[in-house]
Amino acid sequence: MMIEVRVPQQGLTTETVKIVRWLKNPGDAVREGEPLAEFESEKAELEIESPAAGKLARILVEEGAEADIGVPVALIETAG
Repeated sequence: MMIEVRVPQQGLTTETVKIVRWLKNPGDAVREGEPLAEFESEKAELEIESPAAGKLARILVEEGAEADIGVPVALIETAG
């Protein structure tokens, strides 16, 4: 099953963030809650955490690109 990794909400006014760096590569095993990427908003640099354990199947938004809050930026493949 594929689980979407989404940009988390960052305050009431932030609508877009920039993906600074991916900490994992496609094919890497990930644990639930493990940091996958660093991103910056207008106020801070933060991390996107894995919502599930499995394998990072695909990156949808590359480093340096912007993404809207709530938009999928990667896919995690889980067992089952």
